[in-house]
Amino acid sequence: MDDVGLRARKMARTRDQIAEAAIHLFVEQGYDATTLEEVADRADVHKRTLLRYFPSKAHLVLHGQYAAIEEFQQAIAGRGATPVIDLWTAHVVRHARDMARRGALANLRKIARSEPALEGAYLSIQSTYQSLLGQGLSEDLGDDPQAAVIAAVAAAGLVGGNYSVSAGIFAREAYDELEAPLLEVVRLVREKLLGGRFG
Repeated sequence: MDDVGLRARKMARTRDQIAEAAIHLFVEQGYDATTLEEVADRADVHKRTLLRYFPSKAHLVLHGQYAAIEEFQQAIAGRGATPVIDLWTAHVVRHARDMARRGALANLRKIARSEPALEGAYLSIQSTYQSLLGQGLSEDLGDDPQAAVIAAVAAAGLVGGNYSVSAGIFAREAYDELEAPLLEVVRLVREKLLGGRFG
């Protein structure tokens, strides 16, 4: 077995284990009340190990968000002829179902509402998704003379709509209701902004 691949998988498992332990503790006893020492203890790692992966509590909260972006980037890199909006739809469905399954553990805004770094991080995450979608949609639109504008507006609609709809549902803690309205956002963008292109 490839030692480099084995090491990378072990590191990924450790990272996930630490982040999962942190989220559980944040829900159980509160974000502010939870120390990094407690997270390390729950994850059964030394605090130095935790800090190698996560330099702050905010990084622990956002681990899943950054992992999701990386997953989407990899899907785009290997997409072939698949329209980027189809990849986005699959991405949204997969994560909506995961959030429904995780329930309160997925409500990061509620978990860490006292963390000032989160708002800026969420804006950065949205911007990254919007850029990935805009570039992919522009490529998919090909020779359309308005490709850049259509792609930019559609990407903003997909990401902004996703964010706004999710925020309302998380505020109500109605996690199992997430998938249908997020798919409605995609449908509206396909029909109204992309003119029914790509399905």
